[in-house]
Amino acid sequence: MKITNAKPFFPEEDISLILEEIKKSLQTGTLTFGPNVSRLEKEFAGYIGVKNAIAVNSGTSALEIALRYFDLKGGEVIVPTNSFVASANAVILAGGKPVFVDIKKETLCIDPDDVRKKITPKTRGIMVVHLAGLIPPEIDEIKEICDKNDFFLIEDAAHAHGSSIDKKHAGSFGHVGCFSFFPTKPMTTGEGGIITTNDDKIAEYAKILRHHGKEGNEHTKIGYNWRMSEINAILGVYQLNRLDEFVEKRNKIAQRYVDELSEMEGLSLISVPSNSVHSFWKYPVLLESIKAPELEKIFRDKYEIALGTIYYPPIHLQPFYKQEFGNKPGMLPISEEVLLRETCLPIFVDMTDEMIDNVIMAIKKELK
Repeated sequence: MKITNAKPFFPEEDISLILEEIKKSLQTGTLTFGPNVSRLEKEFAGYIGVKNAIAVNSGTSALEIALRYFDLKGGEVIVPTNSFVASANAVILAGGKPVFVDIKKETLCIDPDDVRKKITPKTRGIMVVHLAGLIPPEIDEIKEICDKNDFFLIEDAAHAHGSSIDKKHAGSFGHVGCFSFFPTKPMTTGEGGIITTNDDKIAEYAKILRHHGKEGNEHTKIGYNWRMSEINAILGVYQLNRLDEFVEKRNKIAQRYVDELSEMEGLSLISVPSNSVHSFWKYPVLLESIKAPELEKIFRDKYEIALGTIYYPPIHLQPFYKQEFGNKPGMLPISEEVLLRETCLPIFVDMTDEMIDNVIMAIKKELK
């Protein structure tokens, strides 16, 4: 592709410094349980504004550890269907059952009204997904539902590094925040994730579980190797130092799309509240007269521009979840209708003005 949909970015001046740090790690032989993991944890917690951050090897690991802490044992967790399948998989792997809820068309994020309808005596908590980097504007409403019913609140913040509402960062609203550092995310460690929390008990539990359930010299819990390596952490430290800069650049690209496309017929943009900072991991748009897969093929074949999706099919209609839980089309009508029309325009830190112009030109030409 001439223009990809997403990609990581490491400034040249950082690459030489990163390589020097990796060289030190190799020379000392400190490749795990080292100072760089501790540094990333301390600095990430400070950035988010929480007491604790625990580095792990993926965003999925972060979710499963957090869910295991709440000892589900067959309990239900409410999950928006518009997310990566890992959000629901982690609930099952932690011993619970995901209960899917619909989204709001305006934001593609969880719908509080449908949340209320799906609460049962087995409900233990709610997972909120900050889709594409947008913290749901109704996050306080979701928190009130949790407080009223004594539910836990987990933020799947895999897309939302640097996102905030009223200067309060994603990862600091719930009992636990779970981030992914996959290469396409707003910041990356190659592979990796991190847990954020103000609860010291959750933090200690996460540290034990990520190292095979080891406490001191004894294994007191069933854990796994969910550790982050020193080399991954080195990448994360340098990426975190650039995060605000990266988010600012992503927002400038997003503003170009708004300026050029907001008045177009056949296309709807996702609005961002004035008190929010959006990380713009992806830039989703809704198509009115053509299905997303059709436009994605045109862009791929005709312009060599990669569009994307977040996500289709929605989780409840993925083959495993249809077979395992008997889910059928029509269960969550807004998601099923809207997500078939949702695609994502390219957005990444080192995207040039020429690339942005080419994407805008192609959109205007094909949707005229």
